[in-house]
Amino acid sequence: MRIERRGFLKGVLAAGAAPVVVPASVFGTTAPSNKVQIAIIGCGRIGTTMDIAGMAQNEDIAMLTTVCDVDAARLASMKVTAEAFYRHKMDHLKLERDYRKVLDDPGVDGVMICTPDHWHARMAVEACLKGKDIYVQKPIAFSIEESLAIKEAVRRTKRIFYTGTQQRSENFCGNGFRWATDCIKSGRIGKLVRIETGIIDNSPAKEWNVPLMEETPDKRDFDFDMWLGPARDDVRYSQLRTHWRSAAACPGGGRSISRGPAFVPGQNVGWLQIQDYCTGNVSGWGTHMVDSAQWPLDEAMPISVKADIANFMHGRLFNVHDHCLVTYRYANGVEMKLGTPRASNFKIGVRFIGENGDWIYANRFVSHIPEKDRVDTAYKPKADIWRRCEANRKGIIEETPESHVARNELKGHHRIWFVCMRERKDTNIPVEATCSSTISCILGYHALNNPGRTIEWDPVNCKFKDPSDEKNLRNCFMRPQFSAIEALKEIRKRGA
Repeated sequence: MRIERRGFLKGVLAAGAAPVVVPASVFGTTAPSNKVQIAIIGCGRIGTTMDIAGMAQNEDIAMLTTVCDVDAARLASMKVTAEAFYRHKMDHLKLERDYRKVLDDPGVDGVMICTPDHWHARMAVEACLKGKDIYVQKPIAFSIEESLAIKEAVRRTKRIFYTGTQQRSENFCGNGFRWATDCIKSGRIGKLVRIETGIIDNSPAKEWNVPLMEETPDKRDFDFDMWLGPARDDVRYSQLRTHWRSAAACPGGGRSISRGPAFVPGQNVGWLQIQDYCTGNVSGWGTHMVDSAQWPLDEAMPISVKADIANFMHGRLFNVHDHCLVTYRYANGVEMKLGTPRASNFKIGVRFIGENGDWIYANRFVSHIPEKDRVDTAYKPKADIWRRCEANRKGIIEETPESHVARNELKGHHRIWFVCMRERKDTNIPVEATCSSTISCILGYHALNNPGRTIEWDPVNCKFKDPSDEKNLRNCFMRPQFSAIEALKEIRKRGA
């Protein structure tokens, strides 16, 4: 006999038991009252905007049960934010400070990992170990080893994996990229020979003469050691190292914790500028564009990478790259140039160029190819799907191309993950594709730290051809108790 969620809960409450959240797996995917139970780990910019919005838009099939953050103010603010998005009270919502309690909660089916980059891999692999499905923000990992660990963990445990590469989702911002990919794979520009990929510059603060060492906050307010997690812990606390700890930094409001002398209004500072916690925009933004650029290449990784321009910040704390230009080469002869506007003059987006000079340009929003640069000057993009995809000739993208790639035509970006959780099948973004694009970005990051040197890569065996590259690759420190690799070892031990 099948028991539905409502009936089960009614029986529990009638027996006088405490209210509980029951995982969807108890009822089977066909139960009419079934909603997958989701926790969000990380209440920063992405968690409180993009991902909470994606949850609220899918309230019919997914239920937000828990939010988690090491910052008490952000955590309290997240409840306010959630109620604003859902437009009703959420008294059932659990507020957790420790992500491990979330992963141990039998009432949680899946977790959305919206933490700083250096935490992604450990949480994703540990979620697999604990039997949770995973949505992890991009880039999925800080290192090549971690990227491969996530792929292995997902496949060994048969978890449903998804990531924040929205450019693969139609009806969101992926129409142009999917359309361009299908046109290229249909042969509309002939043989693909070159790709120009534009990413954004980093945005350092203008005022860097601020104290780098401040008094460490009370652990009850902000657990700095847990925030560091896998990263090296021989550092002193600074707001510049983490995030602004004030009401202004909390989209939903919340009590103010002193901004301190480090506050620089209007600046996107913090961990996004520090190599201990991220790899700069070559991965932060590049993950989107490299993923789209490699889509027509069947997610192939490069065989070599070289940094032509590598400019780094020289502040007292911030040290990621700023403007840069990187050359990738692939086994099929395609060359990809990835660069920021100041180093390359590339527009943000991806331009695919064929052997005869025909090209297709794809972008998230209104494309920026000026009319004087179009061969077919009579062609004017329509204000619909075409606005995100342009070409030098009208005929290249005018007719609907044959579909060659996995698609997400559902409303928004998040819904397919919830649907696939219920149906226990892969999403349109397989973990292998995300692993490939993440590793390609990390290779670019490695090249930037070794400018002018050609880094040779074996994409089949996922190894550097020169062992010294493995030795010199700048990786996340990975304290053992927070290591993704250690969590993977536990999965292997269990024979998953």
